[in-house]
Amino acid sequence: MSENNNRTLKIEDEINSKLSGEMQKNALDFVAYMRECGMTNHETHKTAFMHNGKWVCILIIDNGGWTIYDNPLCGRDDDFPVDEHLMEFAWNHVNLCGKCGCPSKPGVRKTIFGKEFYNVCTSEVAFRNPDAETLKKVMQLIDIWKKNIIGGEKDCRDAI
Repeated sequence: MSENNNRTLKIEDEINSKLSGEMQKNALDFVAYMRECGMTNHETHKTAFMHNGKWVCILIIDNGGWTIYDNPLCGRDDDFPVDEHLMEFAWNHVNLCGKCGCPSKPGVRKTIFGKEFYNVCTSEVAFRNPDAETLKKVMQLIDIWKKNIIGGEKDCRDAI
């Protein structure tokens, strides 16, 4: 088995060993979606996803749940065609420093979809224990990012 397949199995193994029920299903569905979209695991962070050398997100899986940190749209490219509902969704999930435990304190000032935030963490957004509806919105943001950065790629929302 190749090294990449070993990393692939470890994410699902970690999800299966630490999560159960709907949380487990949602996390596994999200990983399946990421793979269908052509995302690959970061070489040293088995729960991080990359696309064409660009950072997409990282999953933190613990015994109390799971979190998707970061998103390729937020704070980077405010000129993407994102509707008001998705903007508000992203704004409601801005990750302020002190919540995630990273060593990057204090946070910085960032503009996310035209709205200014203070004390924003390195991982600009966080989705803790996302339900199926939240995951759909996260996937929409990722689909928009892929279309605008890479161009002409299909939506991956229907992949799972």
